[in-house]
Amino acid sequence: MDKMKDIKLIALDLDGTTLADSDTLSKRTQTAIETAIKSGITVVAASGRPFVMMPDSVMNIVGLDYAITSNGAVISKCGKTVHRSLILPDDVLKILGAVRNDDVILEGFIDGFTYADVRYVHRPLDYGCEPEYFEYTRSCHGKIVDMRSFLSKHRNELDLISIISTDEKLRNRLWSSIEKACNSVEITTSTDHFVEIMSAEASKAKALLRLCDFLNIGMENVCACGNADNDADMIAESGLGVAVENASQKCLDRADIVIPSNNNDGVAQLIEKILKN
Repeated sequence: MDKMKDIKLIALDLDGTTLADSDTLSKRTQTAIETAIKSGITVVAASGRPFVMMPDSVMNIVGLDYAITSNGAVISKCGKTVHRSLILPDDVLKILGAVRNDDVILEGFIDGFTYADVRYVHRPLDYGCEPEYFEYTRSCHGKIVDMRSFLSKHRNELDLISIISTDEKLRNRLWSSIEKACNSVEITTSTDHFVEIMSAEASKAKALLRLCDFLNIGMENVCACGNADNDADMIAESGLGVAVENASQKCLDRADIVIPSNNNDGVAQLIEKILKN
């Protein structure tokens, strides 16, 4: 298709998109990314993860210099932060106020590190964590007993706050309450059971726009690929928006094309087609 011509940058979500459900990068996908980079295309990892939790299998690819992390709150080049959009301190307090009467799990991302409720770190499966991400969750940087006090104390430093609950009605209620209480936040989700809150200046699409402006690349020359609601905005804003077939309906609705799933090398097939054009 015509939109596959003149692609200069490819932004790839990781979990559920580029990585298989086993949290691994296939050899075919790795080779496709390496070939794209060698051909002169900028490849960017665009993830909801904080930087320190990004997988080595992706970040060690030679030439993959840029990463969008923490759902777009942070942009880094060769491991060094070049932009951060922090949640306003007053909004942090409003978020804590919204959850004050609810028994939910809280996470906070600060400067590339994850700090999580110790209950979640010790028993992630009890709170909806998928088995393949058990070790990922257990390896977080900070295991905090009192997350509310921790987040309040560090309210000037937060890239992202996650609320984790298996109760869908509770998640929806808190999402609505926080939207009403806070004027300067972006709320999204990357997986079931999560409500993820960043600065209104942060989203994958906004980070991608910033990066493209810095690199002097037009969004019409960008391909963005993802699977979850937190990818939908960058899929919609890119010249070629792509969803894997296992994507959320929000992503599928905004995509120009749909590719095979993350377990069937969909990203590799996409890159191979782009290179042929």
